[in-house]
Amino acid sequence: MKIKYILATASLAVFIFNSTFAQETKIYQKIKDHSGNEMLLGKCDPSALKQEPFAAWYYSSWQNYTLDSITCNFIRPLLANKKLKLFMGTWCDDSRREVPRIFKMLECCNFPMENLELIMVSNADTLYKQSPLHEERGLNILRVPTMIIYSNGIETGRIVEFPMVSLEKDLLAILRGQKYTLSYTGEVGSK
Repeated sequence: MKIKYILATASLAVFIFNSTFAQETKIYQKIKDHSGNEMLLGKCDPSALKQEPFAAWYYSSWQNYTLDSITCNFIRPLLANKKLKLFMGTWCDDSRREVPRIFKMLECCNFPMENLELIMVSNADTLYKQSPLHEERGLNILRVPTMIIYSNGIETGRIVEFPMVSLEKDLLAILRGQKYTLSYTGEVGSK
């Protein structure tokens, strides 16, 4: 009887933990913007981009991107123990172009996607480039997509809107601690 009680309690605890974790990592909304187009808002699992109506632009950008796999080989070991935070808008042309490319690069680098936090922001006038729970607060998110790289909880760099040379070469420069200038001067993250 005691063993059944312990097993039932442990199963319930695992279920509650998993449910809570899932809610913390995938809290997003699918809504319509002011033009009637569907968009995602909030923390999101990357798999949501592979579903309609987002799948068409996602797969097109993914397939049309020529990956620099040689540079990915240099990136791979430098990404160990790094966390990424990626802000994007499903309504944003730059996000539609760059985010699938970023995911293709991260896949080539064997980056563990559980170390990536994907956050969808709004294009509404009252919430422009903000998420419902304001994960962008204090991070100076002025343009999307913005990918922030963290090492031991400290920001080490970011790529804003588009890479300066290429995604792979820009990320490699950031990971190596080399001088990297953002596409927009004055934004947080340039060294």
